[in-house]
Amino acid sequence: MKKISILLLILIQSTSVMSQNEEKFELTLTFEITKHDKGQILFAIYDSAESHMENELETMSAKVEDGKASIIVSDLKKGYYSFSYFHDLDSNGELDTNFVGIPKEPYGFSNGEKGRMGPPDFEDCKIMIDSNQKISIQIK
Repeated sequence: MKKISILLLILIQSTSVMSQNEEKFELTLTFEITKHDKGQILFAIYDSAESHMENELETMSAKVEDGKASIIVSDLKKGYYSFSYFHDLDSNGELDTNFVGIPKEPYGFSNGEKGRMGPPDFEDCKIMIDSNQKISIQIK
């Protein structure tokens, strides 16, 4: 009987640890567009410094309607993430740039970073996801 009680206790503890490790969170982004009420928001999220701006964990898009767009990223594990977005004004699926490569469409990164002479580093724009998060972003 004592062995069964110990085994049951170990099983309950391991189930508790497993459920904690599997906890997932949601990131909700609301974009408020003040200048151009057209196009779409293209969004990418990254889960490490190594993948930042190279290998997206997930990409999404949302149509701009009535000056707003929303993106919801589900099933995120606890950890650090960064994201990038741009307002694809002409809905061509590409960030339009001028002849020297400077973006002509509004863009940004997590933590309000813009980057200088290229995108910001992961360390500058990382955010901690350890609960459900809601972020509002204004695009002018």
